[in-house]
Amino acid sequence: MPRRSRPQRLIQELQDWRDEELQDLAAMIAGLLEARQQQTPDPPLEQREDGTPLGRNGGRGHIELKMIPDSKTGKTYGPYRYLRYWGTTKTGKKGLKSVYLGKGNLTHE
Repeated sequence: MPRRSRPQRLIQELQDWRDEELQDLAAMIAGLLEARQQQTPDPPLEQREDGTPLGRNGGRGHIELKMIPDSKTGKTYGPYRYLRYWGTTKTGKKGLKSVYLGKGNLTHE
Protein backbone atom coordinates (compact mmCIF):
# COMPACT_ATOMS: atom_id res chain seq x y z
CA MET A 1 0.00 0.00 0.00
CA PRO A 2 1.45 3.41 -0.93
CA ARG A 3 2.41 5.72 1.89
CA ARG A 4 -0.21 8.38 2.66
CA SER A 5 0.63 12.05 2.35
CA ARG A 6 0.50 14.36 5.37
CA PRO A 7 -2.84 15.87 4.26
CA GLN A 8 -4.30 12.38 3.80
CA ARG A 9 -3.22 11.42 7.32
CA LEU A 10 -4.52 14.68 8.77
CA ILE A 11 -7.97 14.41 7.18
CA GLN A 12 -8.69 11.31 9.26
CA GLU A 13 -8.45 13.40 12.42
CA LEU A 14 -10.25 16.39 10.91
CA GLN A 15 -13.39 14.40 10.10
CA ASP A 16 -14.28 14.46 13.81
CA TRP A 17 -13.89 18.23 14.22
CA ARG A 18 -16.88 20.56 14.61
CA ASP A 19 -17.80 22.76 11.64
CA GLU A 20 -16.64 25.90 13.49
CA GLU A 21 -13.23 24.36 14.09
CA LEU A 22 -12.89 23.40 10.43
CA GLN A 23 -13.88 26.91 9.34
CA ASP A 24 -11.27 28.41 11.66
CA LEU A 25 -8.65 26.01 10.31
CA ALA A 26 -9.59 26.91 6.73
CA ALA A 27 -9.13 30.63 7.56
CA MET A 28 -5.72 29.88 9.13
CA ILE A 29 -4.61 27.91 6.09
CA ALA A 30 -5.78 30.63 3.69
CA GLY A 31 -3.91 33.23 5.74
CA LEU A 32 -0.76 31.12 5.92
CA LEU A 33 -0.78 30.45 2.18
CA GLU A 34 -1.21 34.14 1.42
CA ALA A 35 1.57 35.06 3.84
CA ARG A 36 3.94 32.55 2.26
CA GLN A 37 3.10 33.53 -1.32
CA GLN A 38 3.17 37.31 -0.88
CA GLN A 39 5.37 39.09 -3.32
CA THR A 40 6.40 42.69 -2.91
CA PRO A 41 4.33 44.72 -5.40
CA ASP A 42 5.81 47.48 -7.52
CA PRO A 43 5.56 50.13 -6.12
CA PRO A 44 5.77 48.70 -2.58
CA LEU A 45 2.67 49.04 -0.44
CA GLU A 46 2.52 50.25 3.14
CA GLN A 47 4.56 48.09 5.54
CA ARG A 48 3.76 46.54 8.90
CA GLU A 49 5.91 47.20 11.98
CA ASP A 50 8.03 44.10 11.23
CA GLY A 51 8.81 45.40 7.71
CA THR A 52 6.64 42.92 5.79
CA PRO A 53 4.43 44.42 3.08
CA LEU A 54 0.76 44.99 3.82
CA GLY A 55 -1.27 43.17 1.15
CA ARG A 56 -3.91 44.83 -0.97
CA ASN A 57 -7.09 45.38 1.07
CA GLY A 58 -5.20 44.15 4.13
CA GLY A 59 -4.91 40.62 2.75
CA ARG A 60 -6.10 37.43 4.44
CA GLY A 61 -2.96 36.71 6.34
CA HIS A 62 0.62 37.57 7.16
CA ILE A 63 3.39 36.37 9.42
CA GLU A 64 4.45 38.87 12.04
CA LEU A 65 7.59 38.89 14.14
CA LYS A 66 7.00 39.96 17.72
CA MET A 67 9.53 40.88 20.40
CA ILE A 68 8.40 40.35 24.00
CA PRO A 69 9.86 42.70 26.64
CA ASP A 70 10.37 41.53 30.22
CA SER A 71 9.12 44.38 32.41
CA LYS A 72 11.19 43.22 35.41
CA THR A 73 14.60 42.83 33.77
CA GLY A 74 14.23 45.06 30.71
CA LYS A 75 15.43 42.24 28.45
CA THR A 76 13.64 41.62 25.17
CA TYR A 77 12.95 38.08 23.94
CA GLY A 78 12.21 36.89 20.44
CA PRO A 79 11.56 37.26 17.67
CA TYR A 80 8.48 35.07 17.91
CA ARG A 81 6.53 34.24 14.76
CA TYR A 82 2.75 34.69 14.72
CA LEU A 83 0.35 33.99 11.89
CA ARG A 84 -2.13 36.88 11.76
CA TYR A 85 -5.21 35.98 9.76
CA TRP A 86 -8.82 37.02 9.29
CA GLY A 87 -11.28 34.60 10.86
CA THR A 88 -14.45 34.41 12.92
CA THR A 89 -13.97 35.66 16.47
CA LYS A 90 -15.63 34.29 19.61
CA THR A 91 -18.35 36.92 19.19
CA GLY A 92 -19.16 35.57 15.71
CA LYS A 93 -17.74 38.55 13.80
CA LYS A 94 -14.88 38.68 11.30
CA GLY A 95 -11.71 39.87 12.95
CA LEU A 96 -7.94 39.60 13.03
CA LYS A 97 -6.81 36.48 14.91
CA SER A 98 -3.38 35.07 15.61
CA VAL A 99 -1.62 31.74 16.08
CA TYR A 100 1.85 31.28 17.56
CA LEU A 101 4.16 29.60 15.02
CA GLY A 102 7.34 29.39 17.06
CA LYS A 103 10.56 31.26 17.56
CA GLY A 104 12.61 32.20 14.54
CA ASN A 105 12.70 34.17 11.34
CA LEU A 106 10.28 34.57 8.40
CA THR A 107 11.71 31.80 6.23
CA HIS A 108 9.90 28.53 5.61
CA GLU A 109 10.85 25.17 4.15
